[in-house]
Amino acid sequence: MKKQSETAKKTRKCFLDAFWSLISEKPISKIAVNELTRRTSYNRGTFYEYFLDIDDLVANAEADLLEEMKQTILQVTSETNSLEKMFQIVFAAMNEKIYLLLGPNGDSAFFSKVKTELLPLVERYLPLSPDMPNFDYMINYVNSAMFGLLQLWNEKGKDLSMEEISALMQNLVVRGLMAYITPDSLETKSLSTSINE
Repeated sequence: MKKQSETAKKTRKCFLDAFWSLISEKPISKIAVNELTRRTSYNRGTFYEYFLDIDDLVANAEADLLEEMKQTILQVTSETNSLEKMFQIVFAAMNEKIYLLLGPNGDSAFFSKVKTELLPLVERYLPLSPDMPNFDYMINYVNSAMFGLLQLWNEKGKDLSMEEISALMQNLVVRGLMAYITPDSLETKSLSTSINE
């Protein structure tokens, strides 16, 4: 019985690995069952023993990935109270599969799933309280900013170190964009705005 269970895990993993390979090449909407079976050398019947359809396979792949990320974050965040360290942990937990799903070939609904699963894990590190007015908006802003930065960082080949991107994220969350704007640049912008009006 144990052997059969190991075989089932291996077969399921084969289909998921084939999916990750295909999503790096084309959008999810263009992935077909026959491509998965070709890459795995299993037949269509075997695919349908494990998944209802492509959407079900995608849901399984995303659920596995989110659970893995959640466990990584939970394990490490219990050891720190630092906001910057928390961002480093989240950024380190992001693997290429997450970027694939958040990217142009990915699932547009995946961002909402990430938000639902991971935001509660990072909320306690933020200098915000649920009692604050507009708390939901502020949390959504932080979440969008965090994943927007992560996506850009990935697209730019992770040109900043983990410490640099984490410090940037912390400063933007805690001090805002204005912390990076000099008084001179504000005067120049104000002057150019009034000249153009």
